Amino acid sequence: MDINLFFLDFETTGLNPYLNDIIEIAIKKYNEEDYYETLVKPKKLPPGLVTYILPHITNINGITDRMIQEKAISKSESLYKLLEYIESHSDEASPIYIVSHNGTSFDFIFFRRLLSELINKRRFTKFKETIIERFNYIDSLLLAKRFLTEKVSQPNLCKKYGIVNEEEHRALGDINALEKLYICLCNSFSKKINKDEDYLIHHPEEVNQYLFV
Repeated sequence: MDINLFFLDFETTGLNPYLNDIIEIAIKKYNEEDYYETLVKPKKLPPGLVTYILPHITNINGITDRMIQEKAISKSESLYKLLEYIESHSDEASPIYIVSHNGTSFDFIFFRRLLSELINKRRFTKFKETIIERFNYIDSLLLAKRFLTEKVSQPNLCKKYGIVNEEEHRALGDINALEKLYICLCNSFSKKINKDEDYLIHHPEEVNQYLFV
């Protein structure tokens, strides 16, 4: 059975999802090798500065001003290609599930901001009814909190489950690790609720029901 399940991650100019901006996007569908990844040119420079990326952000993710200047594309183009990827990798009827770690407090806010800023442009009209209205959001951090007592940051959970992230704090590395982590979390919680191990992976429509009871 095909599952419209996608893993999404943003790298950003800072940790405030209401004030900072996206500088990298990566998304991939569950159980597929294909993915979409791009650097994104921020709309605004940090106040009082002539650079896009503050040094402490570069220290975290390795993304530099020069990389943005030479390789980044506009937010409009990045969103269009992101939505094209989702559309081309989804069937035409089923809900679309987008998974991020700490998405509720971070990635999903950035994503909704991006959609809000750009979706009324003419070229995006086709996506409104075909995919956007079918979006559902799953925060894997909340899933981990549902049954684990230790710290549930993505790096800590990857260590717990023996998952190696070859490019930590880069969007593609984080979604590849997140896919493996999400499978582990779903398998563990499925057993906890007395279901087959792979039950929640194949029933993403039920995940949020368990998170918000």
